[in-house]
Amino acid sequence: MRWLVLSVWLFAVVAYRGEGAAAPVSSTKPGEAQPAIAIVDFADAAYGGRIRQLRKGDGHEHNFYYTRNPWNADGTRMLVIHSDLEQKNWRVALCGGDGVFQKYLFTPNEYDWRIVWDRHDPDVFYTTRSAALYRYNVQTGRADLLKKLAQPLRPTGASLNQRGDRILVATADWTFHSFGLPDMTAERSFRPAVPKGYNSDKPAYTGHGDTIHVAYADGERQAIVVYRDDGTLVHEFTGIGGGGHYDFSPEGKLAYFKLPLGSGGNRALEVHVVNLDGSDDRIVFAAAAAEMAYVQNLHVSWPDNVNDWFVASLFPNASKLPPKYQRWLDEIVLIRVDGTHRVLARSETAHSRAAGRGGAGDLFWAQPLASPSADGRRIAFNSSRSGTVDQCILYVNEPR
Repeated sequence: MRWLVLSVWLFAVVAYRGEGAAAPVSSTKPGEAQPAIAIVDFADAAYGGRIRQLRKGDGHEHNFYYTRNPWNADGTRMLVIHSDLEQKNWRVALCGGDGVFQKYLFTPNEYDWRIVWDRHDPDVFYTTRSAALYRYNVQTGRADLLKKLAQPLRPTGASLNQRGDRILVATADWTFHSFGLPDMTAERSFRPAVPKGYNSDKPAYTGHGDTIHVAYADGERQAIVVYRDDGTLVHEFTGIGGGGHYDFSPEGKLAYFKLPLGSGGNRALEVHVVNLDGSDDRIVFAAAAAEMAYVQNLHVSWPDNVNDWFVASLFPNASKLPPKYQRWLDEIVLIRVDGTHRVLARSETAHSRAAGRGGAGDLFWAQPLASPSADGRRIAFNSSRSGTVDQCILYVNEPR
């Protein structure tokens, strides 16, 4: 019955958010069939959160990871990845701000799917290919070359500083290069001091000033190292963050968590907030070990323009589920820096590695990977609640 619940209020939300501000455009290829996507609007049964599910039964849809905001500068468009049921044949889909499909843009064979929207121009995002950085206009479908570097780019994607006037990429030799926009001048470059053999797809601008985060794990050592984009060391957070899953606020606070993963060990969850210089490290959310028995992991993500709260999205593994639902299995939680929290909804998803990592049965993208819009009004998350991975939009009613 739950999947048949249609709510008038959500259509009001759609009107409020300006879905029609970005006019629909034709498909990439003349005569190309539009994908069959059902829009399912409902209220979360456990917590009442307002959710829109983009239901595509003949394939999977997901976002771009928890660190990448899928919405453009004014919130009138969003990007979603579509694939077939074998998780092949990826395509980058352009949708309206509330998920209504508009057209396909390209495949990963043409440009990298790890995009970053321009912070000011709602028609523009940045992508890469080989050793080149491009500025892509969704209205025209044109990709303009901004810069070709001497070495291939690493698969980190591009990122923007807080003002949106500098762009960062990393080359194969792990040199970070940043340039001023729009003319690609004022280049700055450096190589981070990290252990030999370092490899990661996560380094990027933090979203605070011109700072960059670089995380590493090396045996027993792990750390998050923060630099300015000229290579000046800001701070090294030792003992945390080697696997990623953390995020920064616009004013420079770091949100991270501790969830020991040893079998049979203490898996109590602590979510912390700490200043960029390492001071005032505080626990802002905690859950007892007994409540974490079926939680595999979680991600935290901070809205680009919000300082006082961030989102944590927990998830289980499909091979280890409780006999019946229990709290803190798959919740999406709004956590405030003052130590209070509000549960927004359940994702009702479960990560699966049934066929081994990277195989057709490895539903990595079934992890919710909740990613909020810049203003925090909407959260994109992935869910396998209907059997395939679907993209969902959670609407947040939080005082501003």
